[in-house]
Amino acid sequence: MLCEAKRSWIKHVTSTVLLRSKPMIAVAVTALVLLVTTIVLWDDLDGVFERRPPVPNLSVWPQPPNDPHPSLAVIIPITKHTDVRFYQNMWMGNHGFTICESKAPGCSMVCGRKPEQTSAQADMDCLVRVAKSRFNETEFIVRMSDDMLVDRSYVFGIMDEYKASDTPMYVLSAEQTETGDVTSGFYMFNQALAKCIGDSGTFAERVAVGCGNNAKRVANDETKTWQTLYTNKNKYINLAA
Repeated sequence: MLCEAKRSWIKHVTSTVLLRSKPMIAVAVTALVLLVTTIVLWDDLDGVFERRPPVPNLSVWPQPPNDPHPSLAVIIPITKHTDVRFYQNMWMGNHGFTICESKAPGCSMVCGRKPEQTSAQADMDCLVRVAKSRFNETEFIVRMSDDMLVDRSYVFGIMDEYKASDTPMYVLSAEQTETGDVTSGFYMFNQALAKCIGDSGTFAERVAVGCGNNAKRVANDETKTWQTLYTNKNKYINLAA
């Protein structure tokens, strides 16, 4: 009799526990499903992140097929603060090459600087050197600082106008021409000028000594270039931040 009562009591307790445990089991199963789903999704996302390429080296950006202006090099001096991906996503990405004084991520050409040189002198020496060696078969060379935006149709228009010309030509702003300082901003020249430009002095001095009166200066249309700040309609971009 006593054993039967114990068995009845155990059965009652067991039934009560199981009944009350059902919601808890449901919650536990739901939590387990969510956990497994999260792990699977995270694994997929992690694979995507792993496949995302690092900031590219501009020197190996592929030339697009049927590029109407393949013979162009856009040289951009950079520092550790330069957003290289920003230039990758701009139109000159297909033609872009970066230079810097010491090896850094995103730098395709390291020029260095001699102790007695200023940064401006080193920059000019580097530009002339790479124009005469690495880009000696490139018809047009653009040099722009990393706080610039340039209208690509403007650059391509100049290229079309002076294509295959034997006359040394270069594009400078009025301020650059007056001061001789081309360490910042935008300027451009053709291969004919790269072949005759001198090896020392400012840009203007190198052109005068090496190319003489044969060189043609084209005034920069500053409505097609923006430095430090770009504003147009609903866009307001601080390029020097």
